[in-house]
Amino acid sequence: MVSIKDVAKRANVSISAVSKTLNGYTDVSEATRRKVMQAAQELNYFPNMLAKNLKHKVTKTIALIISNFEQTNGKDGVLFQIMSGIYGAANHYQYEVVIYTRSLSEQQDKSYWQFCKEHKIAGVVISGLRTTDPYFQELVNSDIPCVVIDAEIVGPHAGSVITDNVNAAKEAVKYLISKGHRRIGMMNGHKFATVSIQRQQGYREALESAGIEYDPKIVIEADYVEELAYEATEEYLKANPNLTAVFIASDLMAIAFMSRCRELGVRIPEDLSVMGFDDIILSSYTTPRLSTVRQDFYGSAYSAFEQVIYMLEKNAPGYQKILPFEVVDRESVKVQ
Repeated sequence: MVSIKDVAKRANVSISAVSKTLNGYTDVSEATRRKVMQAAQELNYFPNMLAKNLKHKVTKTIALIISNFEQTNGKDGVLFQIMSGIYGAANHYQYEVVIYTRSLSEQQDKSYWQFCKEHKIAGVVISGLRTTDPYFQELVNSDIPCVVIDAEIVGPHAGSVITDNVNAAKEAVKYLISKGHRRIGMMNGHKFATVSIQRQQGYREALESAGIEYDPKIVIEADYVEELAYEATEEYLKANPNLTAVFIASDLMAIAFMSRCRELGVRIPEDLSVMGFDDIILSSYTTPRLSTVRQDFYGSAYSAFEQVIYMLEKNAPGYQKILPFEVVDRESVKVQ
């Protein structure tokens, strides 16, 4: 069984640094936190939250509900970082956490309210929710405090935590424009995600602010799925031979896109520049290393949990928290 000592050894840091990182302490550098998270992910290590809470006799229960889990392959490590952020906040505030997955059919079979009452859940953090999911509308009118990650929902008992996607995408495309690119395509996720809508909006605003006409024909969707991005690349490039850069709405899709480009003899960034979004761990190990937008998945989960506690303990309404981002300049973009 993998232990915290194994994680510390793999990350080449102290055991206390691992403990502080996983427990959400703020006096840990970003570099150390990333090394610990990568080591924990590689070793498939996750603390036993249930055992820890039983030891401290905690009875307050908040659920992390992962929607559409069956469509998640886990390669990007995002879900692990979200779970770690939830654990860190729960440990800090001495709450118990339970984790559930809910598919579309399961949401249709049992309402959000029924599910929470049946499992005696005091509050909820939801990740992976689509705007078309039954729970999306239900939770707004529910009396059970809930915070959704990567959505725009606010109500008496509902809040949300989301990266500033419009400005993040806008800055990413402006970065490409600053390198001399004028013909910039986009590979988006799907139209049922708030983040997709916002990133496309930011893409369009960046182009128009630079006097570049927005062309919907050079925007395609790959559902945030690596395989779909890979399969769509060849036809997309054939249909748009004049592109000099592509903004891609997730790093995992960008990595698949670059892989197919390499097979087709399209050199990155000599022939085509690529800009991703997320800054997952893999993005710094690609060839070339992927330029991207960094968002804080751990921090978003931690903030979501804190907001649920705020609603529970203060009997307060939900609110929307917008998180900052950072454009990361690596090697996949060149001056045109």
